Amino acid sequence: MKALILAAGLGTRMAPITESVPKPLIPVLNRYVIEYNINFLKHYGVKEIFINLYHNGDKISEALGNGKKYGVKIKYLKEKEILGTGGAIGTMRGYTNEPFIVLNSDTIFDFNLESMIDSHQSSGAQVTLGFIHSDPRDSRAVVTVDDGGQVTRMIDAAITETVPEGNAIFTGLHIINPSLLEYIPEKIFLSITSYVYKRMIEEKELINGVFIDGKWWDMGTPDEYLNCTFELLKSLPLSYFDPFEKYSLKPDGLSGEGVVVLGKNVKIPTVPLNPPLILGNNSDLENVKVAGPNLVVGDKVKLKDSSESVNAVYLKGTDGEKVLLGKRGKIFY
Repeated sequence: MKALILAAGLGTRMAPITESVPKPLIPVLNRYVIEYNINFLKHYGVKEIFINLYHNGDKISEALGNGKKYGVKIKYLKEKEILGTGGAIGTMRGYTNEPFIVLNSDTIFDFNLESMIDSHQSSGAQVTLGFIHSDPRDSRAVVTVDDGGQVTRMIDAAITETVPEGNAIFTGLHIINPSLLEYIPEKIFLSITSYVYKRMIEEKELINGVFIDGKWWDMGTPDEYLNCTFELLKSLPLSYFDPFEKYSLKPDGLSGEGVVVLGKNVKIPTVPLNPPLILGNNSDLENVKVAGPNLVVGDKVKLKDSSESVNAVYLKGTDGEKVLLGKRGKIFY
């Protein structure tokens, strides 16, 4: 099975960080967020991965290379003009003659992907989408999945006379048959949900829906990024990936809120270390009075005596002068 990771977006909701760093390369727990996707797919036997590129695309291809260091093959689909989710998926024409997986580069999953693949194969549908349960009052709940796993509403369209209340949030995970690509015009910007899936619902075509039995994090905004970071810290270990493999000191069994990870050549004073926290390689905390909880320090970061060291994320190499505020803390970049 092959996969497409969508990585061409402008990342405007994470600006100004994304003016120089493409969102797929923003680190979560000091690893590029897209590395979680690559390792997730690899864990389930997907060894051929396509990544579409537009904004700062060369930085992504330079960072990831041909995929050899991850044990996969990566091919880049470069867009001269940004194509949106639908247009990007349409570029898979000619690259596969079997169902393929699509996911966003700024989300992290931890669940049994095989169960979703099995559901797709047995459903007879052209596409299977991954959802999480939601209260209808959530503004993101614009999808309804019935008890049989059929999507009966997409945005404001339904297969019934009345539009039912939404009960699901789309995670951005698709399994798509190549036949679906016939719906997508070539080299045109469009949304897969509003242009293709909504039209399928209006024509009462089958879209298979699977509720994910596991974890899903989105890091599209500063608030979501901080929530993803701090919740992921408490949810370790992941079933498919150790984000701390390059660090020298870590617990044998990563678990919950007690996680403390130290990189090489870390300078720390004799102050309380309050987990969960991660201190990257060559980081310097000698001037702080307390560290953690909810502290992630990137490689080569030096904190000042006035630096925030609780509910804070310092990206690699930052001097701590630039900051994005969120409800759960601060991102220094």
